[in-house]
Amino acid sequence: MQQFFFEVKIQTQGKSLTPIDDLLAQEIQTRGLDAGLLTIWCKHTGASLLVQANADDDVKADILTFFDDLVPKNPGRYRHKPDQPDNAPSHLRALLTQTQISLPVRDGLLPLGDVQSLYLFEHREASKTRRLLAHYIGDALPDETNFLVM
Repeated sequence: MQQFFFEVKIQTQGKSLTPIDDLLAQEIQTRGLDAGLLTIWCKHTGASLLVQANADDDVKADILTFFDDLVPKNPGRYRHKPDQPDNAPSHLRALLTQTQISLPVRDGLLPLGDVQSLYLFEHREASKTRRLLAHYIGDALPDETNFLVM
C-alpha cells in the first residue's frame, strides 16, 4: 500500500457546479492508481465539493436556486463585511456542504453511480481558479512514476 498526493486546478465560471469526475479519472489513470481511497480537499472557503445527479441540468439549476434562497446575498444581513457582497454568503454555503470528500478507486476508476458526477460547487459570483489537493492511499500499478510519493 502506498500514498500519493497531487493537486488539480479548476477554472470556474462564477456561481456554478463544475463536474470534475472526468478530470480526476484522467489523473487516476495517468498516475496508474488502481485500488484504494481518494480524498479530495478543496483549499478554499468559497467553494465546496458534492456528488449529485448529472442526468438533468435542471438538478443543477434547482441546487443553485435552493442555495440562493437559503443563503441570499443580502447586504446588511451578515456581520462579516468583506469587500465583496457575496463573500459572507459563500462561506455559509460552503459550511452547509463539504470541503472534502472521499471516494473509492476500483480497477483505476471512480465507481460513481450511473447518473452521478462529482462537482466543484463554486459559491462566488466571479470566475475563480480553485485548487484541489488529492490524497490517494492504496495500490498503484508497478511501473508508474508520474506522481509524488509522500
